[in-house]
Amino acid sequence: MSDDPNPPGPPEGDIDVEVIVPDAWSAGVYANGFTCWYNRTDFTLDFLVYLPAEPAAAGQHGPVMRQPVQVTARVKFPPALIFRLMRTLDEAMSNYEHQFGHITSLGD
Repeated sequence: MSDDPNPPGPPEGDIDVEVIVPDAWSAGVYANGFTCWYNRTDFTLDFLVYLPAEPAAAGQHGPVMRQPVQVTARVKFPPALIFRLMRTLDEAMSNYEHQFGHITSLGD
């Protein structure tokens, strides 16, 4: 234990953040869907891949298709971080559209 009553704090001025991506994650994972759910302490984003649809048991109105989806990544955020995530995505989308043109929404 140090006798210094004023232990060093964070450095003054700008801080350069170095993002380190583990080799196993460097390629990323593909997702063509997502879902969001929450509880009192966390927001959870599940990133999904839609797998091929397959016939299921017939329902009340005829044949039914089963649409399986697989979670490729799950990320949990504290509620206080969600607005920062939304602002960052909004800024990234604006920058993308400035560089590459309008993003067409699915279904448009």
